[in-house]
Amino acid sequence: MYIFNISDISKDPPCFMIKLQDVQINGAISLKFTLPTEYPDISPVIEIPIRNQVLSAKNHRQLMGFIQEKCEESLGMGMIFSVVDAAQQWINENVSPDTSEQPRDNKELDKEEKIDSDLKPIKFEEPKLTGGRWQYVIGLVGKPSAGKSTFFNAATTLDLAKTGAHPFTTIEPNIGKAFFSVPCPCSNLTVRCDAANGHDFKGQRYLPVLLKDVAGLVPGAWEGKGRGNRFLNDLLDADVLIHIIDASGTTNEKGEETVDYDPANDVQWLKEELHQWIYQNVWAKWENIVRRPQKLVDMFTGYHANKATIYAALRNAGVTESELSKIKTWDDKVLHRIVDCFLNIRFPILLVLNKADKETATDIIARLSAEFGDNYTIPVSAESECFLQKMEKEGYIKYNRGSDSFDILDCPSSIFTDLKKVESSILKRYGSTNIHNALCQGVSLREPVYAFPVHCLDTLQSVGKSHVEKSQILRDCIMLKPGTNVEEFHSVLCHYPVSLLSGDFVRAETVNTDGSKRPMKKDEVLNNSNNIIKIMTTKRSS
Repeated sequence: MYIFNISDISKDPPCFMIKLQDVQINGAISLKFTLPTEYPDISPVIEIPIRNQVLSAKNHRQLMGFIQEKCEESLGMGMIFSVVDAAQQWINENVSPDTSEQPRDNKELDKEEKIDSDLKPIKFEEPKLTGGRWQYVIGLVGKPSAGKSTFFNAATTLDLAKTGAHPFTTIEPNIGKAFFSVPCPCSNLTVRCDAANGHDFKGQRYLPVLLKDVAGLVPGAWEGKGRGNRFLNDLLDADVLIHIIDASGTTNEKGEETVDYDPANDVQWLKEELHQWIYQNVWAKWENIVRRPQKLVDMFTGYHANKATIYAALRNAGVTESELSKIKTWDDKVLHRIVDCFLNIRFPILLVLNKADKETATDIIARLSAEFGDNYTIPVSAESECFLQKMEKEGYIKYNRGSDSFDILDCPSSIFTDLKKVESSILKRYGSTNIHNALCQGVSLREPVYAFPVHCLDTLQSVGKSHVEKSQILRDCIMLKPGTNVEEFHSVLCHYPVSLLSGDFVRAETVNTDGSKRPMKKDEVLNNSNNIIKIMTTKRSS
């Protein structure tokens, strides 16, 4: 997800201010957004507060016109991030930071852009990568009655999602907190650390992730069938997708009961839905894109993608800078290829082969795993996980979630039989119900950087009150976007919701694998070899 400097103003209606961070002008500038109830089908109300005359009246007027044009182009899909990105680009191209030079007339610019698109290659400027905190979101997708809501309930341990054997049980997306696990640095210590969210039974550290269960999709959703594009748009903030598949073959593509259905069909048509969702949105603006080829890049920013992601997709599709300048000669195959490459990078998909406890699922799971690969498939029984959690809550068993076994304490004979069935058909065959493993595997498809801020590199005491009050070891783990450097990590630690430090950056240190300490430069990028960090500031942490 994008992380911007956002200030909430009101919740009803939703209103917030976003500070433009990547503008090369002297002074701060922000955009104020107010979202109507019909958003994104109608444009948000956007204002540019004028407080310190950073923009001239003419700059202000022209930028507002440009923003309104961008909004009109993006109707029907999320546009906040693309508008912010486009506004920053417009300012950097049209407002001089050091002189009073005014932008040229828009008609003149359009004319030059048309000449450039005909005669000169479009330049892929090296994108400025911005790091920061990553609030990870997993989107659950799939047809009705595949078990998405059951998976959601099993993963979040909160029975929030309605479940049932009929289409569209979920109307509004369910959003809950789940936990996945990563290796913890305390595995190399003699004592277990004070991880904020605890450890799993293997000693790995729990980290939170937002799980978003959207309404069941059916073939033709991009054309408005079922619940249509509205629920495709619910996926915009997802970082990876988990496709819940009924591996028993007992429901058809619409979620209706049947027999001998091939779930491989669901994999293909759902990918086609995602493809058409993006392709049709871009194709609808094709006339404007041909006139100004750079708008092709702008269109993809609406899917919460930075320019590095978009440029990578273009290159993977074989589209060079000179090729983009010849956009008028393209056929639709080129755009289809770009969309495919973009989806592979921006929305990687894990196939969760659910209902593994059903007799008909065994052969289907083996076939789909072989066809799509173990890295992108995992057998799961969400119903079995919910059952085991319920038995544990009622005191019949002792069970560690994600484990391959449980201890029976005392239970009626009927429950004993059901428990033994789960043990033989799921735990012994697949190693666990795999709900937790599916979350871990999903995050691994687009993995963050995990950083551990400490007050002392010798004792690994945590930042904040831990060194004043009760000592806590490696309490905090911050999920960061790849490419985050030390200076950006300092900013993350100083601001909500982390708020562990205050004051200006002074210096930073990390610990090497041999235990020796070394200083870090502000622009040093964080990775798994330098992710235990002490940052010193002008103010002591409190």
